[in-house]
Parts: sequence; C-alpha cells; structure tokens
Amino acid sequence: MKTTLLASTHWLMEEDGDGRVVWLARQPVPFASIAELTSANAAVLRLLASRHRSAGIVVDMRQASARNDAEFEKAMHGMRAQITSSFARTAVLVGTQAGLLQVSRLTRQDGATSFATTSEAEARHFARGEWTEPSRG
Repeated sequence: MKTTLLASTHWLMEEDGDGRVVWLARQPVPFASIAELTSANAAVLRLLASRHRSAGIVVDMRQASARNDAEFEKAMHGMRAQITSSFARTAVLVGTQAGLLQVSRLTRQDGATSFATTSEAEARHFARGEWTEPSRG
C-alpha cells in the first residue's frame, strides 16, 4: 500500500507503506517558467522528513520533458542536492540512454552519489537497499 504525499501538476510523490521507499515521479507537463519550477520543487522539498534519512528514493524522470539549458539546471541543482542528502539511497529512473548520460553528468558535477538506470525493477531494488550498483570497470 502506498500513501500519496503530493499530487500536483508537475510531481507525484508517494511513500511505500513500510516507509522504506519514496517514489517521486515527474509528470509530463512542462514548466512554464523558472518561477513555476522553483515553486513546484519547494512543495516537494517541504515534505522531506527525518524518517526519510534511512529510506531510499526513486526519482522517476521518464515522463519529464528533456531540458538541459543552464537556467533550468541551475534551478534544479538545489532540489537534487536536498534529495540526495535527505535519503540513504537515491535512484534516478530515466527512459533513454541520453537520459542516463545527463544524470551521470549532473551527478558528477554535483559531487553526489546516485544510481541512474532505465530499469524500474533495478531502481526499486536499489532504493530499498536490496541491490547495489554493479562495479563497472
């Protein structure tokens, strides 16, 4: 059973019944402005709680409009930083190889640790702490 924490034009945030995983899904509606993005992200960040520190999160970006302009990325940086510091494990679920490359680039730039994948099952297992990223080398 899931509990819906937030259902808005831009984000759907749900928590598993056992509290081990939060699912944050980007909705397909594009942001009309940076102010709208900032406001929508602030609504998500207000819901982060101390109980999440031992939980994992899946950030599902499969429905998000592709966007990588500097103004947008700068506005998203604070949200990415707060999410990765608020959860024990962060998985980012994307739909394409290009999405994987973008998440990898942003993770490196942020100095963060998150796991990017195109597999919903891998993302869920990683967030639950049941699977770790294979070593690539």
